[in-house]
Amino acid sequence: IDAAWARWVRPWTLMAWMCLTLGIAGGSYWAYYTLGWGGFWFWDPVENASLMPWLAGTALLHSAVVMEKRNALKIWTILLAILTFSLSLIGTFLVRSGVLTSVHSFANDPRRGVFILAILVLFIGGSLTLFAWRASVLKQGGLFAPISREGALVFNNLFLTTACLTVLVGTLYPLALESLTGTKITVGGPFFNLTFGPLFLALMFAMPFGPLLAWKRGDLLGAAQRLMAAFGVGLVAVGVAFAIEGGTSVLAPFGVGLAFYVMAGALLDLIERTGLLRVPLKTVRARAAGLPRSAWGTAVAHFGIAVSLLGIIGAAAWGTERIVEIKPSQTVSLSGYDLRFEGLKQMPGPNYTQEVGTFTVRKGDVPIGVMHPSKRSFASRDMTTNEAALMARGPGQLYLSLGDSKGDGSIAIRLYYKPMVLLIWIGGGGMML
Repeated sequence: IDAAWARWVRPWTLMAWMCLTLGIAGGSYWAYYTLGWGGFWFWDPVENASLMPWLAGTALLHSAVVMEKRNALKIWTILLAILTFSLSLIGTFLVRSGVLTSVHSFANDPRRGVFILAILVLFIGGSLTLFAWRASVLKQGGLFAPISREGALVFNNLFLTTACLTVLVGTLYPLALESLTGTKITVGGPFFNLTFGPLFLALMFAMPFGPLLAWKRGDLLGAAQRLMAAFGVGLVAVGVAFAIEGGTSVLAPFGVGLAFYVMAGALLDLIERTGLLRVPLKTVRARAAGLPRSAWGTAVAHFGIAVSLLGIIGAAAWGTERIVEIKPSQTVSLSGYDLRFEGLKQMPGPNYTQEVGTFTVRKGDVPIGVMHPSKRSFASRDMTTNEAALMARGPGQLYLSLGDSKGDGSIAIRLYYKPMVLLIWIGGGGMML
């Protein structure tokens, strides 16, 4: 177990992490589009089951870098690898065993659950037993100061694993309590927002410092001075957000500033490495071509997660919603958009029947398009699903889903305007890239 081992591990870890990032982003968009409630993340236990190995895997990626560059954190890296795979197995058990009731779960088969539980005991128990037996044989690697790039990566690991632990506790505690006492409780958004949120925001603030610190012993004050431009960009973004939104949300503008600060920090790292604005353009191109792919990967991934944060803040803090009953030829307005209900049509599908609504969308006096939300009824399964209609407006979206129709010809609709919501998945694509 040495630096060469860490180099071989990295592509495997990266591939798994990329697939999981894409899977979480795709699942989030599926929930947003298909379920018809307009949300992209509900802290559903099955969503959490995918988030936990992602957090541990992100920590593993950063820990493996320290091991590769400095031959340090060997025991911790091995343990993270075991825990990441163990959490993916636990997620499989939660989703496939029927122990959870969720729109994302796929089975209700206790026999299958017992089989997966046996796999859990064998793989997790076996690997942790081997770890306890063999970890003491590993030799410690190079030493480093707390203020260094290694120290920043250890800080990253502490926050990611603590965030993972909060999600694990919030997900498994209701199951443990129900099995022991029979009491059913739900741990939802408020718990996770108050525990996971501050940890992740603190990690985002520290993120641009890591690449600017030297290995073994760094200069925190020097890194902060080099980040002054990024701080400035963040402060300007806070001011602009306050000016545009007029103080409707106090905390959201600071989140916007944090996102722009991280994006500027990621770009600043590339600017420093290539010498942009300091050396001739030909030299900049040569340096950019000579940068290791990991440097580009770091910058793009950090930039991507900041873009996702911007989308989450925009959709959550400044999104608007209306739930109304509307009749043909009536108009409903939201955030400067006017939607005129033209009527409903019954249309056949390959294995369903559907009601399709037609809504003409205007902004002021200018027609900008037509939206066609629908409700599909599957007779074979006695099931109804919503197909929301989406209209992109820059990085934001108008979102329209149908509710129940009434005998007087009216229908209930749920209408949202979500500014910047598309940035959530654009950022996820950037992280995977």
